[in-house]
Amino acid sequence: MRKIRTFLLVSFVSMNIFSAKSQVIDESKMGAWYMYFYNADFNNSQFGVQGDLQYRNWNLIGDLEQLLIRSGLTYRPKSTKVKFTLGYAHITTGAPDESTDTTTESRIYQEALLPQQIGNWVYI
Repeated sequence: MRKIRTFLLVSFVSMNIFSAKSQVIDESKMGAWYMYFYNADFNNSQFGVQGDLQYRNWNLIGDLEQLLIRSGLTYRPKSTKVKFTLGYAHITTGAPDESTDTTTESRIYQEALLPQQIGNWVYI
C-alpha cells in the first residue's frame, strides 16, 4: 500500500510541476478521439503484430485534427514479459476550422513494453 501512495503522490506532484499549457483555438468546440488497438501473437511463436488506428477531430466528426495509423512486428524474448515492436507509422495532421491544409508524416517507430503490476489491481 505504501508503494501505491508513493506512486500517486509522485504522479500528482509531477503533473502539477510539469503541466503543459495547450493552445485552445475555440473553447466552445467539442472534439473527439476514436481509437482502435490490436495485438495478435503468431501461434507457438515469439513473434506477432500490433498497432493502432486513431482518428482525432476538432468537432465530433469531419474536422480532422489528426489521423494516426501504426502497425508493427513484435518480438517477445522467452521467459520474459517484455515485448519489443518495430513498425511503420503514417500520420496526417489537419488544421482547425475551415482550413483543409494538412501535413503528412511517415516514420519508422520502435517500442518496448515493460508491463508492471502493483498489488492485485493496478497494472502499468
